[in-house]
Amino acid sequence: MSIPTRPRSAAHFGINVFAMCAGLSTLVALVHWRLGVFDPVEIVLLSCAAVGLSVIAGEWWLRRGSAAPDRGFAAAAQRRIDPIRVATRLLGLLATFASIAFLYWLFPEYHGSFYAPFWRFLRLLAPIVAPAAILYFAWAESRLVEPRDVYWRIGRCLLGRFADRPSFVQGRAHALGWLVKMFFLPLMVVYARDQVNELGTVLAAIASTGFVANGYSLVFRLGYASDLLFCVVGYVLTLRLLDSHIRSTDTTLAGWLSALVCYQPFYSVIGSYYLAYSESDDWGRHFATLPLLANAWGGTILALVIVYGLSTVAFGLRFSNLTNRGIITDGPYRYTKHPAYLSKNLSWWMVSMPFLSVVGPGTALRHCLLLGMLNAVYYARAKTEERHLGADPAYRAYAEWIEAHGLFARLRRAF
Repeated sequence: MSIPTRPRSAAHFGINVFAMCAGLSTLVALVHWRLGVFDPVEIVLLSCAAVGLSVIAGEWWLRRGSAAPDRGFAAAAQRRIDPIRVATRLLGLLATFASIAFLYWLFPEYHGSFYAPFWRFLRLLAPIVAPAAILYFAWAESRLVEPRDVYWRIGRCLLGRFADRPSFVQGRAHALGWLVKMFFLPLMVVYARDQVNELGTVLAAIASTGFVANGYSLVFRLGYASDLLFCVVGYVLTLRLLDSHIRSTDTTLAGWLSALVCYQPFYSVIGSYYLAYSESDDWGRHFATLPLLANAWGGTILALVIVYGLSTVAFGLRFSNLTNRGIITDGPYRYTKHPAYLSKNLSWWMVSMPFLSVVGPGTALRHCLLLGMLNAVYYARAKTEERHLGADPAYRAYAEWIEAHGLFARLRRAF
């Protein structure tokens, strides 16, 4: 028997769209009027702040007078603050940061100029995070149902109290959750900085040659910028206080491999030497003499990019690869379980048009097969995510509802 109503989403889509508008408005204004005052990384940080503060304010307003979510906090302060325990938990947090810093130092990948924007981002963020972490840990001390969490246990181990060490399950969950942030946050900051630079080029072109000639590029860049702003915010604001904490992290090798191969540095090898499916990204060259078809084709690409961006926006503070931080059922997710993957993969077919080749039909067929293999990687990502999230009853209810009421269910009934 199918579930008659759509399960409630962990994030409010309307609030997140409002936050997207705030973030993109900040981004465009700073890029257009910065006049050398802000560098691209500062613009990323300020735009992310506009997104994060908008979501936090919106969710606080929405929850007024309603029951608070179960975040592991008691309804009111239950105990006096123990400064020793706060210091021990902070020691565990410091050890976690030190371990991540060691890994960044160890791997040569993080020593090049590619990640320079991320180091700049951390330098800007550190003066905010350091005092905020101390205040947050002190505030949470009297409210956590179980203050002897994994940070406390790590701190106790460093103090020689090995009997209080984390269990294997606790330690693995803690390590995997931080490894996800360690790997993806630097990439998202770098990609967001790149979008700032690209957006600056587009705005300069609009000022020079007008909006009509550059409208496609503007919407395309804003679609990806909205995705990346929410990605950065999601990886930074992983807090129980905001109900954006990690509930679980994928522990399977298949899940991690299918996700990591889609990003640098792995995709730079795979995409260049194994799955190079495109001759040119200039799809417009195929429609040079067909303006109506070009407009329709370009409009469809932009629609897919917008769906892709809104799929990330729907998460609000809770976006993250390889983790469950609350089940999202609103926005594009009310139509299909994987709107981001569907829209992104379809847009690649339309942008690259691998089925047309100036070399010949054999090359076109080879390009189609290569892009199909990349699509298969994303199919594997979707299935491993479903397997991981399936441990959550909320996701199982959502999947059952989609099976009965989603877009493809409606199409099956229609035909």
